Amino acid sequence: MEQRKEPYINEEEAAAAGFDMKAHAQYTGRLDWSDSAGPLLAWAGSSITVRFQGSSANMRLAAVERIDTWVDVTVDGGEPRKYYIDESGHALNIATGLGDGSHTLVIRKRTEAMFGTVRFLGIELPEGGLFLEPPPRKARRIELIGDSISAGSGNEGKDGDPNIAEHENNGKAYGTLAAEALDAELHTTAVSGIGLIVNYGDERVNTMTAQYERLNALHAEPKWDFAEWTADVVVINLGTNDSKYELDRAQFVSAYEAFVARIRSYYPEAHIFMTLGPFRSSPVKEYISEAYDRIHAAGDAKVHHFLFDEANRERDGMGETGHPTVITHALMAGQLTQQIKHKLGW
Repeated sequence: MEQRKEPYINEEEAAAAGFDMKAHAQYTGRLDWSDSAGPLLAWAGSSITVRFQGSSANMRLAAVERIDTWVDVTVDGGEPRKYYIDESGHALNIATGLGDGSHTLVIRKRTEAMFGTVRFLGIELPEGGLFLEPPPRKARRIELIGDSISAGSGNEGKDGDPNIAEHENNGKAYGTLAAEALDAELHTTAVSGIGLIVNYGDERVNTMTAQYERLNALHAEPKWDFAEWTADVVVINLGTNDSKYELDRAQFVSAYEAFVARIRSYYPEAHIFMTLGPFRSSPVKEYISEAYDRIHAAGDAKVHHFLFDEANRERDGMGETGHPTVITHALMAGQLTQQIKHKLGW
């Protein structure tokens, strides 16, 4: 996609519009506010929502660490347009020729941290433009904890192609689609290649049990402050990468129990869904079922268990490097939506 990198709006006009980083935007996700220049977005699905009056708008984002980040921008609920974010911080025109009245734009990070992090530097409006109060936050909150499947890796590509950032679209990943169907806010805590106790490549360090509390997936410190946001529902889809390697059943089950206990300590009232899919590899699915049985038997009535339907490769195709397609993600979203509705009555 050709991108306009020179501003349609000069800096004097932008200053006159008076964008306030905190007051004029709503942020979703684990964002790092340690730099006064603007928040850092690392996790896939992190988003920024801005309401305004004006005939056009520019956004400014800059790649900070690694340089293969893509975002989607929607204006007034229209079709998303994707933009590659470079290191320049140049203004990118994201809306023009808008009519009178209020408009809402949403910037969503398509790609996960391994492809790059970006700093949000603000929105620019033309002369006479006005920033409005952001929309109210959604009342329902879901956290999805997973691997590349949950991030949306390769879901817009095709099997046989290498995994490239442009074809990872978290906006069409099952968690995002389910959250939209449930009118819920979503945090996606997903890292490609990660496992509960064994990562892809038979790596047994820096698994999700070590990374879960990170503010930025690329760095062990600082940690995310769980007081900032409390989930009503937590969905855990881990085990696909673990299943590729030799596992000790007792160790896996014990680690899963301990991980759920940690999540429960952060979200005492949340409903926690233990799941796996859409590739339900044995024996991990049996290990997860055993962990669920033990947790439930210990008295946690807000823990639930189900398996996603097996991906139909012949019917729905495969994405890059053996990942599910957007078709499979849509089917998974429907299943997850029904599970949450059934258990919570949403």
